[in-house]
Amino acid sequence: MQREESSFRRIMDNVIALTMLQLINYLVPLLTFPYLVRVLGIDAFGVFSFVLAVINYGIIITDYGFDLSATRHISLHRDDPAKVSEIFSSVITIKAVMALLFFLLLLLLTLSIEKFSEYMPLYFYGFGMVVGQVLFPVWFFQGIEKMRYITVLNALAKIIFAVAIVLFVTSSEDLDLVFIFNALGALIAGFTAFYIAVKQFGVRFRRQPMDKYLFYLKDAWYIFTSRIAVQLYQSLNIIILGFFVSNTLVGYYAIAEKIVRAASTIMSSVPRAIYPYMSKLYKESPTMFHKRNLQASLGLLAVTLPVAAGVWYFAPEILQLVTGKTPTPQLVTLLHILAPLLVVASYGNHFTNILVIYNETKLLNKIVVTAGLLNLLLVVGVIRYFSIEGVAWLTLFIISCVIIAPKAYFIFFRFRQKNSENAPI
Repeated sequence: MQREESSFRRIMDNVIALTMLQLINYLVPLLTFPYLVRVLGIDAFGVFSFVLAVINYGIIITDYGFDLSATRHISLHRDDPAKVSEIFSSVITIKAVMALLFFLLLLLLTLSIEKFSEYMPLYFYGFGMVVGQVLFPVWFFQGIEKMRYITVLNALAKIIFAVAIVLFVTSSEDLDLVFIFNALGALIAGFTAFYIAVKQFGVRFRRQPMDKYLFYLKDAWYIFTSRIAVQLYQSLNIIILGFFVSNTLVGYYAIAEKIVRAASTIMSSVPRAIYPYMSKLYKESPTMFHKRNLQASLGLLAVTLPVAAGVWYFAPEILQLVTGKTPTPQLVTLLHILAPLLVVASYGNHFTNILVIYNETKLLNKIVVTAGLLNLLLVVGVIRYFSIEGVAWLTLFIISCVIIAPKAYFIFFRFRQKNSENAPI
């Protein structure tokens, strides 16, 4: 009983810390978000969203799925300093190499494609965000279940960023400063977090044998390709929109999507916080694991459904608060269409974690790759015939029916009995 109470307290502490982290990561930008829309104008905000979508690919590539795979390894070996240092060194090195490859790709795109070369300086300012992500070992702090550190660091960096935005960004001519301040915030947090991991927790950064790098690359491969596939129906949609519609319409879509994504990411703190606990519980007691999984799934519905309903109902008021003016009917319609994603996206995060714990990353990969390719196949035609509203409906369909439904089927029907009888060794 005492052990269960201790685990519960640790989980709640991590839930609170990660919730605060997500609030900081998205509430501060959400507070600056209306300011940027008003100061930059919807047209320049569309440019900002287009460039940021490209930079997000760099963040996904360098993350490589380590937020799940490395977190699991750290969690399982946290009492073995040598093993923890091996994991830490291998992951950081791989992420740094990925960042270099993305930089070269970014350079190639800006030199060869007019749409990218038009905003060349913005991409390289934004690349600092990728470097900051490489240095910030969130997966390490999650694995040792010490999330308070990353919460404090993010609070400091985001507050500096917000103050700088308000003080120095005053017109659309200052768009470059938005990326510079974003990059500075990410770099400050990244360097400090790396320093704490090395100095306070005794992690040793050392060169590792090639077979170690290959092991961790292979271990996270299916998660990585799944994340890339996810971007085929998230960031890529904004990039493709940028080639077919005006910056203003890109801005409309980005505003509605950012509102929904910010809220859904805040709520994803619960699946992230319980992931290390669920990983260990699955090894110890598959029966209890399935019970806790069901409880978590029902709890997510109880939290996200009212929030989604509130966003749908108050869409005009929310948009007026963000843009500072009466929203167009088209913008309100976009937020109405995307509001259900607040429910769907939370389950996407949770079900992904469960499939990783089941060691079913190959299945996860197939589901999201299928969804990404289907979106890629349909999105251009949808834009041509249905404009940005069609893209919103397509996104909702892809995530709900092509991704979440199959995940739920396998988790609650196909794998439950098999994993109850045959727990991993």
